[in-house]
Amino acid sequence: MPGLLRKLVIVAAADGLILHAHGANGTRYNGSNNEASSIQIDYKSKKISAVPTSTFQSLETHNALESWGLVGLLSVASYSFLISITQREQVAQIQGRPVYAVANVAVIPVSSQADALRAITQARNEVSQSDSDAVSEPDEENPDNVTDAAETEIGSVPASPERDRDARHARNTSVSSIAEDVIEKRVRFGRFAANWLSRKNLGLPRPGALSQNPPDSPFDESPALSREDPPAGDVAEAVGKEAVKSELEEQGKGEQSQAMDLLPKLLRYTKLLFSSHNFFFAYDYDLTRSFHAQELSKGQLPMHKAVDLQYFWNHHLVSPFIDSGFHSFALPLLQGFVGQKEFTVAAPKQELSPGSEEQPVAQIIGESQDANNVTTQAPKHNFLLTLVSRRSVNRPGVRYMRRGVDDEGNTANTVETEQILSVPDWDPSHNVYSYLQVRGSIPLYFSQSPYAFKPIPNMHQSAEMNQLAFGRHFREMSRRYGKIQAVSLIDKHGGELKVGEQYQRYTEFLNKNGGIDGVPLNLEWFDFHGECRGMKFENVSRLVDRLKDTLNDFGYTSVKDATIIRKQTGIVRTNCMDCLDRTGVAQCAFGQWALEHQLREEGINLDFGGDSSTQWFNILWADNGDAISKQYSSTGALKGDYTRTRKRDYRGALNDLGLTLTRYYNNIVNDYFSQACIDYLLGNVSEAVFDEFSMALQTTDPGISVQKIRQNAIDTSCKIVISSPSEEFLGGWTMLTPRQPNTLRTLPFEESVLLLTDAAVYNCRFDWETDKVRSFERIDLRSIVHIQYGTYVTSILTDSQSDESRNVGLVIVYRDGDDNALRVNTRTLKTDISPAALEPASQNGEWDLISWLRGRKRATLRFGAFKSLPLDNPRTSPRLGSVPGGVRELDRVRSICSDIERAMLAGDGQNTEASVVEHADIISLADAKKRTGILEHLVYDIKKMVWA
Repeated sequence: MPGLLRKLVIVAAADGLILHAHGANGTRYNGSNNEASSIQIDYKSKKISAVPTSTFQSLETHNALESWGLVGLLSVASYSFLISITQREQVAQIQGRPVYAVANVAVIPVSSQADALRAITQARNEVSQSDSDAVSEPDEENPDNVTDAAETEIGSVPASPERDRDARHARNTSVSSIAEDVIEKRVRFGRFAANWLSRKNLGLPRPGALSQNPPDSPFDESPALSREDPPAGDVAEAVGKEAVKSELEEQGKGEQSQAMDLLPKLLRYTKLLFSSHNFFFAYDYDLTRSFHAQELSKGQLPMHKAVDLQYFWNHHLVSPFIDSGFHSFALPLLQGFVGQKEFTVAAPKQELSPGSEEQPVAQIIGESQDANNVTTQAPKHNFLLTLVSRRSVNRPGVRYMRRGVDDEGNTANTVETEQILSVPDWDPSHNVYSYLQVRGSIPLYFSQSPYAFKPIPNMHQSAEMNQLAFGRHFREMSRRYGKIQAVSLIDKHGGELKVGEQYQRYTEFLNKNGGIDGVPLNLEWFDFHGECRGMKFENVSRLVDRLKDTLNDFGYTSVKDATIIRKQTGIVRTNCMDCLDRTGVAQCAFGQWALEHQLREEGINLDFGGDSSTQWFNILWADNGDAISKQYSSTGALKGDYTRTRKRDYRGALNDLGLTLTRYYNNIVNDYFSQACIDYLLGNVSEAVFDEFSMALQTTDPGISVQKIRQNAIDTSCKIVISSPSEEFLGGWTMLTPRQPNTLRTLPFEESVLLLTDAAVYNCRFDWETDKVRSFERIDLRSIVHIQYGTYVTSILTDSQSDESRNVGLVIVYRDGDDNALRVNTRTLKTDISPAALEPASQNGEWDLISWLRGRKRATLRFGAFKSLPLDNPRTSPRLGSVPGGVRELDRVRSICSDIERAMLAGDGQNTEASVVEHADIISLADAKKRTGILEHLVYDIKKMVWA
C-alpha cells in the first residue's frame, strides 16, 4: 500500500495550519503518487492545499504539536476545527503490526493564528501533564505497563510478545464494585453524584461517562458530559466559547443558529468521545476486516479505500482531506474493542496416561505458576488470543435513542466480534484461527421509553414495512456471512414477550416465503433469565449444547501460509433487548466453544470452563463487554462479574444496581444530545439537527423515513374514517394541532392527520405508537364558513420557534350542526363522544385573535387549528438521502386552503365571488410574546440547563 503517515507535526503559520507528515520510523514521508508531505489548511477559506516542505522548515517549530494522526476536520457554521491524535496506547500487535487505542485528541480551531497557537499550547501542556502523571503515578495493579504516549520510535513494534504480555487495553482490568471504589479509593465525583453520596446512597460516576478510566478506578476522572464548569485548560470548551463569542460580536443574537449556541458543548463532547479509549487504529493493518479478508496487499489502494465503510467511524470527518487528494492523511478509526493476551499451554503427552480413552487435559501455565510444577516432560505451547470488536456506523447511537431496525435493514448496536488464535510471532507456517460473531438489535421497528427502569417495548410501523426491513437485514447478513443462526435471549414473559413473539412471527413468515435466497433462517429463543434463574449464569452452556450441531456446521476459519484452509460458513447472531449484558455472556460461551475446538485441532484438550487458570479468557471477554456497553449505554456491562469470574454474588448485584441507576440517569438526560452529536459527526444529519434539538430537546431518527411514516398514517386514516364509498379522497396532510379541540394554543401540540374528500374535512388524532386512529372529527364542507391562514407563532423560546416565516398555519371555522361528527376509538363495540369536546370554545381570549368573528354568535361556531410541520429536515447522509427542499411553509399552507376551497365550490355546484380564504395572522409574534409568561420561560430554561 502507499506510504501512510506515522507522525504529524502541526504548526500555526500566519495564513493557516501547516501539517507536516513523517513516514515509518521517522523517515521521509512518501505518499501515493508523490503526494505532498506538507499541507496547509487556510484560516479564511478552510481550503486544504499542498505547500513546499521548505515552507514548513522555515517556520519556528518550538510551539509545534506532535500528532499520531488525524481524526478529521469538524465544520460547524462558519467555523472549522482540526481534530488530531495527541496520545495513543498500543493495545495489541497483529502479524507484528502494532494496534493503537486513541488516548487523547486535540481540537484546534482553524480560524486564526492566535486561536490555533493557544489551542496548540494547551494541547502540549495537556500531553506533558499526562506524561508526568503516568511516570509519577504508576498503575498499582500493573506497574510495568508504560503508556507509549511519549514514544520516540514512531511505529515501533514490540521486541517480543513477552515484553508486552500485559500491555493491555485501558479497560483490561477487573471492574470492582462501586461500593469498594467509593469506600477504599475515594473516587472523585461530580457535584450531582457527591450529593447522592452525602445521602449515603450508591455513588455514581459523573453523568454521561464515555470511557473506561485508568485501572486504579473505573470511575476516576471520568470524562463526563456534566453540567459542571470545565476544568482549566479544557481545549474543546475553551475554543468553542471563543468561537461563539466572536461570532456573536459580528452578528446579533437573533440571527444565530442553535448550532453556534451549542458549539462549546459539541466540541467538548467530540473531544471526550474520541479520547475515550474506544477508538482504534493501525497504520498498516485493516482493523475493519476479518483476518482472512485483508485487502491492503491487493494493489496500491490508499487505506481509506481498502477498509470496510461499515466500520469507518471518521469517514465524514476526513472527507475534506480525501476530496482534496491527500489520501494518506486519512487514517481510518474503528470504534469497538481490541484486546490481546498471550498464554502458554502445557500439554501432557498421550503416553503419559496409558489405557485412558480420553486425551489428557492440558493445563494453562499461569503467571503465578512455576512451569516446573507442570506434568513432567509436558511440552509447552505458546499462543496469542486477539479479540477485535467492530461497531457499525449504520444506525449508530446510544441505548434508547436507537432501537430496532431502520428502513434499510440496519439494526442498532450492531457489532461484529472476531476472536483470533495464533502463535505469538505469527509464523505463517502455523495455523491462524478466526471466529466471527455478531450482535445486533431485534430487526423490527420498536422503541422503549427512557423514563422507566423496565420499559415495555412498543412496536411500530405496518406489517409490510416490518417485513421489508426484516428481509433486508437478513439478506445483507447472508451476503456478508453466509448461513445465519439467530439467537434471542429475551424473556418469554412480561414486557419482552411481545417483541419476542413478533421476532418469531416474522421469522416464520420469511421462511414461508422462501427464506433467505432459499435458505431458511433459524431462530433459537433462549429465555436467559428463566434458564439462569438464581444467578446460575453457567446454565448458558445449555444454549451451546442446543446449537452444537449448528456450531460444528458453521465452523471457523483457518489460515496457513497465507492460504485459507477452512472458512467459516455461517454466523451466530445474538441479541437481547440491549444486546449488551445477556449477549456478552452468551458470546463469551460461543467464543469458548470455538477456542476449545481450535486448540483441540492443535492437539490440545483444554476445559476453559473448569480450569481456574483460564480466568484471563473471561476477563478479556468481560472487557470487551464493558467497552461495547460504554459505547451504547455509557456504563460498563451488567453481569460483568460472572463473565470475569464465573461466579455471581451480592457484590456483583450491588455493582449492577449502581450501573443501572447510572444508565437510567444517562437515558433521561445526557443521551439526547449525545445522539445528536453522533449523527452530526458521522455526517448523517446537517446543522438543522441542533435547531431540532433546541426546540424539542431531542431529535428524530435519520434512519427512519418520517415521510413514509406520515404517508402510512394518512393511508391508515383513509381506510378507517372515510366510511362512505361515494366520497372521493382528494388529499391528506400531517399537521400539528392543539391537544384540546377548539383552541389555538393549548400545549403540547399533537401531530394529527388532516384528510380532504369531496364532502368533508377529517381531523384525525393519530396514535403513532400503535398506528391507529384514536379519534376523528368530521367537518362537512357545507358547514365551513371561513378559512384563515398565516403566521402562527406558539412559542418564542427559541429562534426557530419565533421565526414568522416558518411558523404558519390555518384555522377552519365551521357551523356546529348534525352533519358534523366526532368519534372516539374505544376499541370496543361502543363509540364514545366526549361532551366536553362538543362545547363552545372556552373564554380564554383566543377568539379575539380572529377579528372577523366579532359580532357573530360564538355558540354556533367552532374551529379547528392546524400548524404546519417544519419542512427543514436534518437528514443529509448520502446513504439515507436528503429530503428535497425549496417549498416554503406558507406556500404549503396556502395550497391546502386552496384545495379545501375548490372542494367546497365543486360541492355547491356554483361559483361565488367572495372567497372564504383569508390571509391574516393567527397568532403574530407580538401576540405570542404577550402570551408567553415567565413560568414558561423558567420551565424551558430549567429543561435546557439539564438536557442541553
